[in-house]
Amino acid sequence: MNTQVKVKLKTTIRQPNEEPEIYELWASGTIIEKRGNSYLKYEEMQDNNKINTTVKMGETEALVLRSGGVNMRLPFLENSQQTGSYESEYGVLMVSTMTRKIAFEKNKNDGNFVVQYDLTVSGQPVGEYTLEFHYTEGSQ
Repeated sequence: MNTQVKVKLKTTIRQPNEEPEIYELWASGTIIEKRGNSYLKYEEMQDNNKINTTVKMGETEALVLRSGGVNMRLPFLENSQQTGSYESEYGVLMVSTMTRKIAFEKNKNDGNFVVQYDLTVSGQPVGEYTLEFHYTEGSQ
């Protein structure tokens, strides 16, 4: 089942001894229920590049896939370290997520998905991230 949704993504990045950085994104997207899994798909523009994002949302595991202007695979498993990748102009970088918390709540017409994790790129810690997705039925 595919349902048109409005998506709000709030990203919070925390680094030691610095104020948190907060970014918000609003987009039109689709929520897809397939084989007991929920997938949130949306498109965003960044530096004149189109980026397609798919978020597989679960109670204890999740996956963020981005393709187009940015190619990235970020896997999450609660209380576990996972390995993903980020393709940059310098080549493919290995990234690692240590997931602290995953929360997924879906209702009839909307849902919330939150993942908190520590991100490491090529062995270097880059910060503690919180992704908060909220979606509601309807289009922009």
